[in-house]
Amino acid sequence: MSSIADAYKQIREEQELDFDSNLENLTEGRLLRGASALVFATRSKTSGDKVVKHANDGKSILKTLKQDMTTDERVELLQNAMMKMFDAVIENRKQIGNLVGIATASALISERSTKQLTKLIRTSLRGK
Repeated sequence: MSSIADAYKQIREEQELDFDSNLENLTEGRLLRGASALVFATRSKTSGDKVVKHANDGKSILKTLKQDMTTDERVELLQNAMMKMFDAVIENRKQIGNLVGIATASALISERSTKQLTKLIRTSLRGK
């Protein structure tokens, strides 16, 4: 899995960011929050894919039910299918947690951007 530092490095390289140290300090937190949103998005997608896989596995198990099976065989089969469905529910919860991480990072980016824009506007108005 990607780390936040790896995502940050990748974003900087892709955008070829070349700031002086003052500008870099101003935007570093924003980039880190953006990178963390990307990491959470990747994890959310992975968990979502696992939900689908576990659910499909459970469905496949249930399709193997046969009329001539004993009660014990049916119970075992149903138990296996339920385990897959519970795995799907757990992965779904992880996906929701990662989506909350994306929302939080996005809110922090937005809040920081608003403060920076307000400061720039005030500075610009003072200069006139």
